Amino acid sequence: MKTERILDKPARASRAIQIAAMAITGLVTVIWVYFGKLYLTHDPGEWRIANQQLGYPLYVIPLIGVTHILGGVGLLIPNVPRLTEWIYAGLSIDLLLAFYSQLNDGGTTWDKFDPILVMAFVFASYVLRRCMRANRWSM
Repeated sequence: MKTERILDKPARASRAIQIAAMAITGLVTVIWVYFGKLYLTHDPGEWRIANQQLGYPLYVIPLIGVTHILGGVGLLIPNVPRLTEWIYAGLSIDLLLAFYSQLNDGGTTWDKFDPILVMAFVFASYVLRRCMRANRWSM
């Protein structure tokens, strides 16, 4: 009886890690694809921020949108660990550059640390997915 309880605890922990990884990765994907869509559909608010406040050239903004959508969708591809590693690296670089751009902007304090908050979710997604892979779960 005790051995069953001992075996059940890691199984429940693995299941909790899997659920948390899927939920956080889904949230990161939704955020990433949503903002990519805003850049691609020429949302006036996002384009004004990117062009006037941050100083990005107009021809770069659609490219940012495409890379956001590709990165978000790429996180959902299962059982390709090397690809997901590169996607997480790209997301991290993008968020670090967004933080640097926001630091040079004259916006509010919340705007400056918004990319760091998103980076926390990306980091949590990455760590939980690595834990899943170590436990032989697939995603």
